[in-house]
Amino acid sequence: MDARSLALLGAGYPAAVAVLTRWVPVVRERRWRWLAVHHAGMAAIVAGLLLARRPGSAAVNGAWLAVSSVWYAAGGRRR
Repeated sequence: MDARSLALLGAGYPAAVAVLTRWVPVVRERRWRWLAVHHAGMAAIVAGLLLARRPGSAAVNGAWLAVSSVWYAAGGRRR
């Protein structure tokens, strides 16, 4: 891995994991700023994996990015 991919992964993973530890409240309470941090982190992870020439890992993380977006869109408090 080169320095660019390590930098992206080093910034992306902490951001994404920090949000994932509180994922259910993020979705239920519609915390869109937290979702934005999660998406930025996941985008950095995917970019870092692509730069490291790991397309399979990038695809898995990209799929989670898509699933998390759908989950957030479908979630929220029901009244």
